[in-house]
Amino acid sequence: MHDDVIENAPDQAASEAAQDSGRHATNLELFLDLVFVFAVTQVAGVLVADMSVAGFGRGLLLAWLVWWLWSQFTWLGTAIDLGGRSATQFLVLATVPLTLLMAVALPGAFGSSALEFAGAYLAVNLWALAVQGWGLWREPETRRAWLRYAPLAALAPMVLLGGAFLPEGARFGVWCAVAAFSVASAVAGGRGQEGKIAWTVDPGHFTERHALFVIISLGEILVAVGASAAGVHLTPAVGAGLLAAVAVACVFWWTYFAFVPEAVERALRSAKPFDRGRIARDRFTFGHFPIVFGLVLYAVVAKHVVAHPIDPPSGGDLVVLTSAVAFFVGGLLGLQWRAMHRLAPERVAAIGAVAALCGIAGPRVPGAVLVAAVAVIVAIMQTITLRRYDRLVAERTQRVGG
Repeated sequence: MHDDVIENAPDQAASEAAQDSGRHATNLELFLDLVFVFAVTQVAGVLVADMSVAGFGRGLLLAWLVWWLWSQFTWLGTAIDLGGRSATQFLVLATVPLTLLMAVALPGAFGSSALEFAGAYLAVNLWALAVQGWGLWREPETRRAWLRYAPLAALAPMVLLGGAFLPEGARFGVWCAVAAFSVASAVAGGRGQEGKIAWTVDPGHFTERHALFVIISLGEILVAVGASAAGVHLTPAVGAGLLAAVAVACVFWWTYFAFVPEAVERALRSAKPFDRGRIARDRFTFGHFPIVFGLVLYAVVAKHVVAHPIDPPSGGDLVVLTSAVAFFVGGLLGLQWRAMHRLAPERVAAIGAVAALCGIAGPRVPGAVLVAAVAVIVAIMQTITLRRYDRLVAERTQRVGG
């Protein structure tokens, strides 16, 4: 991905650059994010409560549904300015209570609160979809794109509500179909015709919104670690476990924020405006989900490691830790592959090294030692990646200057 940033440095005409409003996240969007902070905590709680294969599948599905709902608001907010005193601002504000109800009902989505979860999810989705359509209706191209997108996007939460009346096993299958409908609706929206914009995407705003959700997910790690440490006697071993667990979170922060937001924003900004919708969909809506889910998975492991720092992790924790790194680093690999059809070998090696470490040494070493070793592996990976990125930047700058 970092190569793509260099080779596709922004060189569009001034008229295209002028289409970038350079907006930032509004106070309303940040307020709405607070609801999703709680929703992420609820998803982590679902994973903690059941670390079986079935529990993992349910947690993954619920994480996608939460992510998709948040993405609805992000696409709405990048196309329509939610600042000031516009009527749209108050229409979005009206969704906050229902979104919080959805988050509260989330742990029982496959149990006693299925109807509350699905009903709130349906209402918020349809309301956000209607607000988005209202804002995009004036321009023919954006109206056509919304009309291609809306049918499947509206069908998905309706099917979700229908699935809430089914037994748990059948409900899971139906809700997986809902996730597929969501993906299909985004693909159906597609890209605009040559020279015509299908979706209005502000590169700076869109990048900032997704970076903020990464921060939310990293925050979930800190909350999990802090709550776990606060719930036990603070011994030297617990303190060591806390330091090791947070070290991994810090390395994850560095791995993403060292240059990934800059890279994806520059690629989006340098793209032709009519192609930005597809790029934003692939590299953000689809491409960032594995990164976010990997962080949520790690929060589950970190919570257990801090509570039992000198005990070897359980088999479930080892699988979740391996999966956390695989999702997080794999998400970065996915962004790179979409950009340039190439994979950084050090990232592939890091996933393999963590898997080998957890499989071979994991059952025999203290949890604090294991996560500290993971921090070292990911840090080495990032050091190699960042050096290559800096070298490519320097080479590109020299070519341009020459």
